Amino acid sequence: MIGQVQYEKTLQELRPKLREGMEVEAVLEFLKGRGFSQIACIRAVGDLGICPATEAKRLVHHSRAWSSMRAQNEALQEGLAKELRKDI
Repeated sequence: MIGQVQYEKTLQELRPKLREGMEVEAVLEFLKGRGFSQIACIRAVGDLGICPATEAKRLVHHSRAWSSMRAQNEALQEGLAKELRKDI
């Protein structure tokens, strides 16, 4: 978990790199390497202006940087969906 100061400092560090053409995948790997969670990465993608917040979740979920977590996240979402359907 990162704090707000580290979050802001990291985004300040990334902005010039993005202007110089840093690829989105490299940005996500950079953020993950700095201790950003998936949720913090989603927020950062929006705050950096890479894409709208509505698109950021999909971008992070399908990224190479977070590919090791994809199966686990999808299983969790499916399990939640099944539980919610039981209540209907």
